[in-house]
Amino acid sequence: MSSNHINHGVIYQVQGEELERLITRAVTNAMERYTANVTPVPAVNGGDLMTAAEVCEHLHVTAATLHNWDKKRYLQKVKVGRRVLYHRSDVEALAAQTKKQ
Repeated sequence: MSSNHINHGVIYQVQGEELERLITRAVTNAMERYTANVTPVPAVNGGDLMTAAEVCEHLHVTAATLHNWDKKRYLQKVKVGRRVLYHRSDVEALAAQTKKQ
């Protein structure tokens, strides 16, 4: 085996409390780096976003109708992971528009 592949690690002996402190610091630093790059997930129920089921119930339409409206871009959907959500203000505006017709 070539010397380029030999691990010259050093082993330290530490007390339990010191090990806990080192692990806590390492995990805290990793979480801070991770959360600095993550966009917070918007609130859904009771918030500004509505699920597809809530939109269908509010507008008294079927899921198929909502799907067709998605294709026609009547509503701007928001994807959070696999979830498809809609802005409550957009849904209210569409509801007001459909009542006028």
